[in-house]
Amino acid sequence: MFAQSLKTIAPVTPLSIRLTPGVPPRPHLQSEATPRAARRRPVRQPFVTLLAVLTLVGGLGATALAQSSGNFAADLDTEACTINTATGALNQHQLSTLTTTIQTPNASQTTLLIRPSLVAGLYTNTQLSKNATTTISSSSAMAAVVVHVTLDGHPVAPDLGHGVIYDARFQQVSSNVFDQIAACATLTTAPGCFSDLLLSTLSAHSMDFVAPAVGQGTHTLQVTTELACFVNGSPVACTSAFTPNSAGACSGPGTLTVTQVKAFNQSGGITF
Repeated sequence: MFAQSLKTIAPVTPLSIRLTPGVPPRPHLQSEATPRAARRRPVRQPFVTLLAVLTLVGGLGATALAQSSGNFAADLDTEACTINTATGALNQHQLSTLTTTIQTPNASQTTLLIRPSLVAGLYTNTQLSKNATTTISSSSAMAAVVVHVTLDGHPVAPDLGHGVIYDARFQQVSSNVFDQIAACATLTTAPGCFSDLLLSTLSAHSMDFVAPAVGQGTHTLQVTTELACFVNGSPVACTSAFTPNSAGACSGPGTLTVTQVKAFNQSGGITF
């Protein structure tokens, strides 16, 4: 029984397979009379759907990019603050008022990013001296450059109306060494025995000011600088003579740049 031919137990029907390029193989063609319409190449629907989705995403990205693109305006002053390399004196230049306008659309998310950049110069000179009539055993000097930014006449944060210090230096020197030198007390011409400390510096500074939800219209922005000087704790006019126990400042060159941006809802927003 077990030696009986397999053909007599389970007759095998011949299997016919035909491969066509670009078409998945079919297991069995029941009839060559199958209509041609039924044997068309299957449509790759998933690929078409994916292509449509990618096109849609690309279009949305382009729209978002167009909405986030902004306007730009600028003003500048090229005159420079300088230091005399022999004496340390400054040329006393003060940055002129930088003014520009920018037009914004009617959108609650429209924000202005304002960036004043400038070179600040500081001069501080402190001197100790002793003679027959005068003794100076301590001296201090301070110089600062303060920047004010306004939008349509109103301060722009972080300026709360008092300006933002771009550069400042406080310098103090004190000593009793001249009290230990008896000869200093006998000198009759000023300054007698003395010690002088003088510092002059130039440096460039930049800071961002932010004006959120500015509304539609044409806006005017202005940047001004204030030069502040103090000697022994009291405010004084910034020196033009650059003598001992004095302070001075200068500013320039400088630029004002304004960029219109859009704060999207998914961002962190603007807080003060």
